[in-house]
Amino acid sequence: MISTIYPNNTTSIFLEESTSDSFNKLNNVSPPCLGCLISDKAGKTLFKYEVFEGALDFYLKKDIEEEEKKNSFDVELIPMFISALERFSQEINIQDLAGFKLKGTNIKMHIIFYFNNYTVIFFLNPDVNYKLIESRINNYFKFLFDVHLSDFNNVKKMCSRHFISHLELLGRVWLKDLNNSYMKTIKN
Repeated sequence: MISTIYPNNTTSIFLEESTSDSFNKLNNVSPPCLGCLISDKAGKTLFKYEVFEGALDFYLKKDIEEEEKKNSFDVELIPMFISALERFSQEINIQDLAGFKLKGTNIKMHIIFYFNNYTVIFFLNPDVNYKLIESRINNYFKFLFDVHLSDFNNVKKMCSRHFISHLELLGRVWLKDLNNSYMKTIKN
């Protein structure tokens, strides 16, 4: 039921192969939006949206040359780090952590906090102009949490692999749309 999570009812075109499917690790072309992690405030990852299976691992690790470092790097630690950073910022009274961003040579990260209970860590190609898609990203997650807040708060539902798979599939569809939209915007 894609329409319950995807507000603009243009999903049918994304059930077919789309141009963002050309972004994969074989052709070494990075899509504008790579994916995101949604975690609780303790830093436990609840969902992972990726443009393709393993995209976040691939793009985060691709410049690590030492095999041991590459194998020991765990994407799941990122939400825990952000959670610890958020708690620390409260202790020392840092203002506007919601605008927190990191940029490296192969990836850019934006942190979005929602409903005092969830954190979205959004990963982008470092060359992406985030301002061009910021409102679409914020609107999507506001809609996601508005529609599914009770599901997120229901532990039994959150442990359901079917529910998680459903949201991850919808997230992948949305990422493809977002990438296609961004590419069209920068071409015009």
